[in-house]
Amino acid sequence: TELGEWAEHFGKNSFSDMLLDAEFATLKSLISGLVTGTHHDAEMFSLITDPESLHEKTDDELMILGEGITGGVRYGPDSEPGH
Repeated sequence: TELGEWAEHFGKNSFSDMLLDAEFATLKSLISGLVTGTHHDAEMFSLITDPESLHEKTDDELMILGEGITGGVRYGPDSEPGH
């Protein structure tokens, strides 16, 4: 049967992260549209970001982000006594 063929296929080829993300993003988009009555792009609900949109953070950016962590300890020149 067709169901058996699907089970065999996906038993050998599991679902990819991209496929699962696209399916759930689409589902969330549709549900949000039903509740609010407005159109929402599925991309707004995607958890996987586009690799091209990511940029490498500089050391200064990482240090600034680390300062915002509650209870975090900053290791480096600024954490030494007298600085």
